[in-house]
Amino acid sequence: MNISCDKCKKKFDVDASLITDAGRMLECGSCKHRWFFKKDKSHDNVVEKTIMEKPIINVDEAKIEELTNGPVNRKINKLNFLNLIPVFIISFIAIVIVVDTFKSPLGKIVPNIELLLYNLYESLKDISLFFKDLF
Repeated sequence: MNISCDKCKKKFDVDASLITDAGRMLECGSCKHRWFFKKDKSHDNVVEKTIMEKPIINVDEAKIEELTNGPVNRKINKLNFLNLIPVFIISFIAIVIVVDTFKSPLGKIVPNIELLLYNLYESLKDISLFFKDLF
């Protein structure tokens, strides 16, 4: 049975026995578009009905399980804070390097920037000595 995605128009060859008379939830392998696919008994034609163009926030998973004849495998994208720590550290170092590079022109805008940078470097040295003493 040939089925095409509504969104990207990619065609797939699907075994007809995998789709029951009640229909089935399908997902395009290319664009990840999801739609409910149902066979029309009276004409033996295939009828497609799009039920999910955009992600739905409140989805009745029991209803989807009933329509798809199986449990819903939901991928949850969670932002892991530990993955952001290296980004923050690298960004902080980059900002310090830029400020240190342009400290003379920035000194006209921000008074005593050299003193602030010196204090920052001394604080970083103290922190590194603290961790060295721990280990």
